[in-house]
Amino acid sequence: MNKWLSLSLVVLLTACTYDPIHDGKQFYLKSLFMFKKKPRHALDFFIQSMTEDLMISNINLSRNKPIAVVSFVDLQDIDTTNWLGNLLAESFIYQFQRRGFNVVDFKTTGSIQVTQQGDFVFSRNWKKLSREQKIQYILTGTMLHQKGGIAINARIVEMNSRIVVATAQGFLPIEAIGRDLDILNSISIENGHLIRLSSNIIEPYTFNLSFRRLF
Repeated sequence: MNKWLSLSLVVLLTACTYDPIHDGKQFYLKSLFMFKKKPRHALDFFIQSMTEDLMISNINLSRNKPIAVVSFVDLQDIDTTNWLGNLLAESFIYQFQRRGFNVVDFKTTGSIQVTQQGDFVFSRNWKKLSREQKIQYILTGTMLHQKGGIAINARIVEMNSRIVVATAQGFLPIEAIGRDLDILNSISIENGHLIRLSSNIIEPYTFNLSFRRLF
């Protein structure tokens, strides 16, 4: 009797601490108790693990130093990114902010644009962004499409010295990504123009942010 009681308690405790995992492809059909926990995408655990590797290898970065996270780029064409490169950046913003770092979101305009389509505070239009940013460190990385998944390398770089202060790497399986890997929504820079390959739209405005020295 005691044996079955102990087993029941273990199962119950496991259920209570379990984080639902979703691959982003099918409907999320789970039991009622699992809806009481926030579902997490499989990609979340991958980014969390890489963040821990960055923390372990860190040789200089402290939480009070402003850091920005930028898109991860194609290793074979470092002027190109896509939806995955942007999603990796967004995920690292979450991980670092939760750990108490001063994360600078340089894509915020400082004002709210109210339109019929919605209310917006983000922009990639250089005219709406501050040209000078208080950023001391950059988190970025590369992606390489291989059979079965994507090889990801992340690094944190001190902007003034270009010294790499933290690194991490991992292999992201295809099944953990949640959507097909294709060139849709790919973004590249060509002859100074931002090109979105999904719609062949050329945006003529690209610019460089300057970084204010804080010490």
